[in-house]
Amino acid sequence: MMEILTVQVIAAILGMSSTATADWLYHRGRIGTLLHSLWVSISNTVICLPILAWTFIVFLGNGVLSCGLIAAVLSLMFFWQYHNLLKIPPEQRIRRGPIPMPSSGRSIPPPSNISR
Repeated sequence: MMEILTVQVIAAILGMSSTATADWLYHRGRIGTLLHSLWVSISNTVICLPILAWTFIVFLGNGVLSCGLIAAVLSLMFFWQYHNLLKIPPEQRIRRGPIPMPSSGRSIPPPSNISR
């Protein structure tokens, strides 16, 4: 029992650091949406692998049935996450440097809140 707990904690730490790295690279514009979604989906799926495998093997035995169910559940988890991550619109990146000003010399009045 302690072995699976140790493996699960290691998988969780590696998965969290991998997801954090993917988010850091994505928010700095180093990787695109497709690679980010793939990376995060794989990391989250790997986090669940040890405890899911242990549960299926304990209750169903170590055989073809349990391996097939593990693969099916992990595949569903991966594709569900990947599909939903692709739906999220990319956030607008924060510009570094000075804020661009309007080119004309005249001031622009603020928009009115009064409905016509």
